[in-house]
Amino acid sequence: MQQEIQKTKLKNGITILTDKMPSAHSVAIGIWIPRGSRHESKENSGLSHFYEHLVFKGTKNRTAFEIASALEDRGGQLEAYTTRQETGFYAQVVPKDTFLALEVMADMIMEPLFAKKDISKERKVIIEEIRSYEDIAEECAADLFYATHYSTCGLSSPIAGTVSSVRRLTEEALLKYREQVISEIPLYVCAAGNINHEKLVEKCKQLFHSKKSAAKKFQNDYSITPSLRISSKPDLQQSSLVFGTSFKKENLSTDFRYILSLFNVAFGAGMSSRLFQKIREEHGLAYSVYSTTDVFSDSYGFSIALATDPNKLEKAFQLTKDEFQKFMENGFSENELKRTKRGILGSLEIGSDNTEKRLLRLAEHTLHFGSYQTIDKVKESFQNLDNKKILDKLSAAFDYKNFSAAIVQPSKTKKSITRLF
Repeated sequence: MQQEIQKTKLKNGITILTDKMPSAHSVAIGIWIPRGSRHESKENSGLSHFYEHLVFKGTKNRTAFEIASALEDRGGQLEAYTTRQETGFYAQVVPKDTFLALEVMADMIMEPLFAKKDISKERKVIIEEIRSYEDIAEECAADLFYATHYSTCGLSSPIAGTVSSVRRLTEEALLKYREQVISEIPLYVCAAGNINHEKLVEKCKQLFHSKKSAAKKFQNDYSITPSLRISSKPDLQQSSLVFGTSFKKENLSTDFRYILSLFNVAFGAGMSSRLFQKIREEHGLAYSVYSTTDVFSDSYGFSIALATDPNKLEKAFQLTKDEFQKFMENGFSENELKRTKRGILGSLEIGSDNTEKRLLRLAEHTLHFGSYQTIDKVKESFQNLDNKKILDKLSAAFDYKNFSAAIVQPSKTKKSITRLF
């Protein structure tokens, strides 16, 4: 597959990347800020997420309704998200509306109002958003896992903050962050689809002419404190478990990202995975059971999540550990490795037709790995991995003493997990 990836960096800290798809009938384009909840102090927890909300509330040039309708009225979509690592805004539109989409997003980032009434109103909205997560045991277990495993670094911070931290966030802190984005935080403009790179660069020069520099950097601290934490909540019927570990990138080879991906897909990422087949299909212990990976700029994470009857949690947990240890001892079966590679590569091929997926790959590769690898290069990297290499590197990376677990269970639950391994 021929990919035409182009990159230009402006002196004021705007990096522009394009993935040209000449036959595409849409363009996906977005702006990324390399700051998320891991970069926040406890006093300002939830600041990045609050910022993401506020820029939709109006600018010097557009009302909130005009922001919402500008692309929707043309069949386009405008999305935004905040993670522990970054904040992103992106849109999918027909090619002729590409620069309109960029104009709307640039206006949101460079000219947001942050009116007092909007700050007050959106504070209430975000508190209700946090409360909605608190009603979902699996969400609580995931946040508890991050707070436990990464307790001494920024990755422990919940993305939206807490009810108390959002209440404490001051107008001064929000305005200071708005000014940092406008003036001194690096920004990434990425696009995928039928787009001309040179014209996009010129447009970015116009839209971001008032930006001064990219001098503001954020420290990515990483440390772990492996442990087990249990939280009880009333009105629950199930116990939710998140169990996992993490790895510092500097200690790993460059191909570990592909090795971890292969392992995750085979172990628990789908219905044909070992975890799903063992826990749900064979023993009927859980409706929801899966594994997932995190990719940060300095580290990887791997975790397993399941929810089950409190009286069955210990058995489900033991079966999960047994399956994990079996994999660490024997690795893939020959057929399993072939199936897993075929599934991942097939998904890459299918996604290659989708401008939104190509856009997100372009942005996330750049932010998480520092560079972009073409789809062909990724496919080649997967194909070059054999069972021995995979097992050797997984066995060296996974250390049982570095695992953590978080459980959210019904208040009346007496029997629970007391040790991990």
